[in-house]
Amino acid sequence: MVKGWACGRGRRLAVPRLPGQREGKRPGLGIVLAALGLVWLWALAGPAAAARIAVSLDRNPVPLNESFTLTFSADELPDGDPDFAPLERDFEILGQAQSNRFSLSNGRASRRVEWQLTVMARRAGQVEIPPIAFGADRSEPFAVTIVPAAGQPREAGEGEILVEVDAEPKNPYVQAQVIYTVRVLSRVPFGEARISSPQVENALIEKLDDGPSHAGLSTRHGTQYRVTELRYAVFPQKSGRLRIEPMRLEVQLGGSGRALFGPFFGRATRTQRLSSEAVELEVRPIPAAFAGRHWLPAEGLELEDSWVGQPLQITSGEPITRNLILKAKGATVGLLPELNSRALPPTGAIKQYPDQPVLNEEKRQDGLLASRQEKTAFIVAQPGTYRLPALEVPWWNTRTDRMEVARLPERLLTVLPSATHPPPAEAVPSASKASAPAEPPPAVASEAPPRPAGPWFWLALGLGAGWLATGLAWWFSRRSPPPHPAPAGTVSERSLVMAVERACRADDPLAARQALWAWAARQWPDSPTGGAEELKRLGDGELGRELERLDRALYGRDAQPWQGEALWLKFRAQVAAGAAGDTAAELEPLYKS
Repeated sequence: MVKGWACGRGRRLAVPRLPGQREGKRPGLGIVLAALGLVWLWALAGPAAAARIAVSLDRNPVPLNESFTLTFSADELPDGDPDFAPLERDFEILGQAQSNRFSLSNGRASRRVEWQLTVMARRAGQVEIPPIAFGADRSEPFAVTIVPAAGQPREAGEGEILVEVDAEPKNPYVQAQVIYTVRVLSRVPFGEARISSPQVENALIEKLDDGPSHAGLSTRHGTQYRVTELRYAVFPQKSGRLRIEPMRLEVQLGGSGRALFGPFFGRATRTQRLSSEAVELEVRPIPAAFAGRHWLPAEGLELEDSWVGQPLQITSGEPITRNLILKAKGATVGLLPELNSRALPPTGAIKQYPDQPVLNEEKRQDGLLASRQEKTAFIVAQPGTYRLPALEVPWWNTRTDRMEVARLPERLLTVLPSATHPPPAEAVPSASKASAPAEPPPAVASEAPPRPAGPWFWLALGLGAGWLATGLAWWFSRRSPPPHPAPAGTVSERSLVMAVERACRADDPLAARQALWAWAARQWPDSPTGGAEELKRLGDGELGRELERLDRALYGRDAQPWQGEALWLKFRAQVAAGAAGDTAAELEPLYKS
């Protein structure tokens, strides 16, 4: 039996009697609230029916290589979390976010759940967005039109962002410098940007700047753009056709739609990808007109020398140091030849003590500037005048397209007698001996009558014994291969590898050993042996065996002619294996913080 209680003007409102309620008693406040909570939960949960999931786009059609926003929305909580894996076949998912909104209006509760995905189509055409599973619930399929990318709209001047590339010269010589310039032109502001590195086979590539430089404004078919430049130096290592693959740029542009979390967080952004054109070069081989021993193409070459101490005048038994510097514009340091080996033929009267060469590469906007500095100390025991022959370095001028020779004239070194020696009777060699081009022998001064030994004699004898000990130590050091320290200056690893290849292909054992130890010293700068032991252990011992053959060719008693091809192949395989382990990003930031 249902009883009611009075309400208003004697009207009675019938309510059900709750369990445990005695007749005639009003329900407690807690019980009423509990009942209302049950009704509220029932309103939120809704009927046990499948959730309807809608699909929408921020725009349609969409250009290829440009991102767009794909939104899945539902007025009820779906059965489970979404599985967006089917999208990966035709779309690249760049980012995703979820929002959950709840509202109460006129006593009616509602909610809306959204998943927003930033995607980019992998192909053009009519592409279907497949049904996405949300547990037992599924979205409806949806079609989007992806229009082909129009490429670089340079003629129309309609592109927001353009990528241009240029290479000069188009027909370089092998191992000569090519300036590869990348220009990013924009007529709208953009945010984060990432760009690829130049991809080209059989070439050495050096980036000429740490970051992009602003080249001001430029006009393309009536439209003004802000220009940003990147410059690279490319050195082809093989003649024939050379292709530089297109550069790829990915930028974030401001979108026209709303942001995911409303206007407080700014406008939405979209990602745009662009590609430049490919560049093809016709690389010329070494010209037949080049008569030098070592191929050296450059835009300019300078050869100079300087002396430490009194210029070209010393006392017998005292050292003097000659500093030779070779600078090449538009060349790598690996192409610069040795200088000391050409400066003075070995003689018995002059002792030479060469120092380690100082190698350096300076990166400029107009290309590389490579330099090689060699210091040699000379010690002459006998007074007289000695001729240091002229030094010549043949090179190919890539600007004038002809062979030139950088030359230092011969130098006359005057050696004065010490306190224990009289002035020489004849200071200059005879004309017949001085005219010999192969080995100009030094003049031999006439001997003076012996003098009684004094304190200066014994002092000179002690100094002579010291210099003799130094000479013996240097001679024995040449008999065993000491580890070479790393060359001073800044030299890229690629340049050192190229120097190894050049020496091995020329079958030059001394140059190959110096280049290998310079590379090892760069790889293991903290090694007590300068990287020598680490180098020999590479390649499961195969590289070590080739290095032993190299040492035998240099220092063995029964040395045989050395062939460097096998050593180069083992070394190249080891360098390639090390490069394969690198995990560098495919795209690097255009602007580095």
